[in-house]
Amino acid sequence: MKSKLFVTTLLLIVAASQLYGQSIIHPWKVVDNGGGKSTSGGVTLHGSIGQPAIQASTSGGINLEAGYIPGIRQLGGTTTTLDLAVEASWNMVSVPLIVSDYAKTTLYSNASSSAFAYANGYVIRDTLQNGAGYWVKFPSGKSIQITGTSLTEDTIDVNEKWNIIGCLSYPVLISDISPVPPVTILSSFFGYSNISGYFDEDTLKPGSAYWVKVSQAGQLYMQAGSVLMQPKTSMLEAAKRKNPSKLSTLSLSDQEGINRLIFRDAKGRGRSLYFSTTRTDLNLEQYELPPLPPAGPLDVRYETHRMLEIAEVGNQKDVAILISSAVYPLTIEWAMRDQSEATLVLGSKEISMSGIGKSKIQNLKSKISLRLSPVSAVEIPKEFALYQNYPNPFNPTTRIRFDVPKDAYVAMTLYNVLGQKVAVLVDKEVRAGKHTVEFSGHNLSNGIYFYRMQSEDFSMVKKLILMK
Repeated sequence: MKSKLFVTTLLLIVAASQLYGQSIIHPWKVVDNGGGKSTSGGVTLHGSIGQPAIQASTSGGINLEAGYIPGIRQLGGTTTTLDLAVEASWNMVSVPLIVSDYAKTTLYSNASSSAFAYANGYVIRDTLQNGAGYWVKFPSGKSIQITGTSLTEDTIDVNEKWNIIGCLSYPVLISDISPVPPVTILSSFFGYSNISGYFDEDTLKPGSAYWVKVSQAGQLYMQAGSVLMQPKTSMLEAAKRKNPSKLSTLSLSDQEGINRLIFRDAKGRGRSLYFSTTRTDLNLEQYELPPLPPAGPLDVRYETHRMLEIAEVGNQKDVAILISSAVYPLTIEWAMRDQSEATLVLGSKEISMSGIGKSKIQNLKSKISLRLSPVSAVEIPKEFALYQNYPNPFNPTTRIRFDVPKDAYVAMTLYNVLGQKVAVLVDKEVRAGKHTVEFSGHNLSNGIYFYRMQSEDFSMVKKLILMK
């Protein structure tokens, strides 16, 4: 026992003699807001977990000093190679692994632009970091390989309002992202594609980056799925229970009473805007778009910087449409899904929109705007009702109106003359009010069909005719 104690003491003395007078740099290469000085300030720490430090004391002994703990980070402990597919032109990217060199020129050596972070405006970053997102432009589409240590859990610093954040080494559901109180999440998570522009995302992908809006500066806690791990503190568990990031996904194309405008430029890029003169139950703040991309990508938005506008009760509403970096000619398509009265204003030209249609703009010489007629007070039907489709006969699209006096589950099914189910038109809980469903028979043959609506004790069948 004495010999063991002697050996241990000897080793400590040797270690102390080697450490004496030296400034210790921890070997971890973690680049984020972690690290800092140890308790006495004599040791520089580079980890975000907060490791202790050992150094020689003035009396000849050894001091064990506490580390600095600004956040949570968990490493997988394995070396991983990730293939990141990028598009030609601008991409939103992130560093999903702990790597040995965070220089932008090392990670994205074939990029044709600097890496732009966002901090109330775009700023160039030569050295990147985990958890943050960046705009980077590439001359062509290709696959980039990144090798490093897996990252399965992290806390990400965010500023007030809009931020570009990265992802971990594995896909992350937005349900596995928690704001650390008092931060709250105010928007959906937006990804980006050069073909479709900003889109609402429910699963973050490794190597990609996403916009998110928060209430104030602070942190977001991110984990790679509850199967791998659970939040470590009751504070985070409480945050997950009341996380407002669980906003219903935008999915405006699938919502009743929502009409769509599609803008396509000469490069085939498409951007969508939405509007309604019948829906007054929508929170417009949820549909604010992130800041404009760097110069080059096509961007279309209302002057309010939203993707959705709704009419006002008793007042006509004119909203300008902002278009950036379009290659002309530009085609504007519309799809009206309700009885909205809406006008597309192209300079001195006014187009009253109904059904499905389109118009072409050779160049942008004057302002483009959307005019929404006043919406009247919403009238709740007194009973269930199913109306005859219009037009009828139709080719290939028709609309079917129905009334619901209270929130209820509605099923509407289309049958052929043999009684065989052909299509499901409605199968969900709907709110009280007047509704319209649009049906396309492009994949059906000519003939007579029947549609039946069922809800609680209501059931009604009507006939429609497809004539191509």
